[in-house]
Amino acid sequence: MIKSSDMPRSSFDGLDLNDIVIFTRVVQHGSFTTAAKIFGKSPSYMSKHVSQLEEALKLTLLNRSTHAVFLTDAGSVFFDHCTRILAEIDAAKADASGLSSELIGTLRVHSTPGVGQALVAPAIVDFNARYPSIKVELTVSAYSVNLMERGVDVVIGSRDFDDDESFHTGLFERKLGPAPYVICAAPSYFAERQKPHKPADLREHNCLIHTTQKPDPRTWSARFDDEEITVQVDGTFHSNFESAIVLAALQGAGIARLPLYSIVEEIRAGRLLSVFDGEIVSRRVIKAFYPRSRFVPKKLRAFLAILEARLKDAMRPGAE
Repeated sequence: MIKSSDMPRSSFDGLDLNDIVIFTRVVQHGSFTTAAKIFGKSPSYMSKHVSQLEEALKLTLLNRSTHAVFLTDAGSVFFDHCTRILAEIDAAKADASGLSSELIGTLRVHSTPGVGQALVAPAIVDFNARYPSIKVELTVSAYSVNLMERGVDVVIGSRDFDDDESFHTGLFERKLGPAPYVICAAPSYFAERQKPHKPADLREHNCLIHTTQKPDPRTWSARFDDEEITVQVDGTFHSNFESAIVLAALQGAGIARLPLYSIVEEIRAGRLLSVFDGEIVSRRVIKAFYPRSRFVPKKLRAFLAILEARLKDAMRPGAE
């Protein structure tokens, strides 16, 4: 990745390339202070170069606040062009040094907990086996991260960040695949109880509630006779920890509503039984968020391909 210190103080059409690099990095890092720390400069130094760029363009590119910066309409258009230009320079440097054909370096991945444990971590193991020269760093938490500020290459999750303008700044959103749910229970649970025949029957059962499911963890929907049926359920065990719900279900404590990717092996092995056979309504989609650029790093493309393959495999509960 090109840093401001890498760039010569060359200019064209009255624009200083160093100013362009600094402007782009300030936007990507979300503030003058954060960008300045990363490049070992003062915030005033960074601000000065952005002001020089605005003066040369005769445009206001950024609206500044105490803790953040926000692109103007003109700034957004200019930023898109700048990221493409700098990405092309990065690609040219890689080609010139012969690195473009080899995957090297470090890949930093952030994920939400459920997806991280069931999908991302196993995909990283696959990735490491195929590309042993790359080091992968995985962080997991339930909240969004400032991708550039924390030095993360990609964020994996299913949350919609439409209400978080700062998260989306300079990022590309890629849909990796759907995340269907399964309403299921262990054979031992059904050994003493009649299996539900229709969604309404769930009201008579002990349902295990994963409290972080959206939009309402106690509202379960399923298709029955070509109609979407919504049922309010409840039970004796509630938890915000998905793995605890899975464990309780495996031990026969009740019926759970869980993403297929987290229990596909249990379904295949018969340790959990699907109640309505794939008719569960879910609009959840697994997504990847990474810096917007014309040239996506090869290591990231390779990792996302492996993650997509694992997600696709998890959509086939009957696979051997």
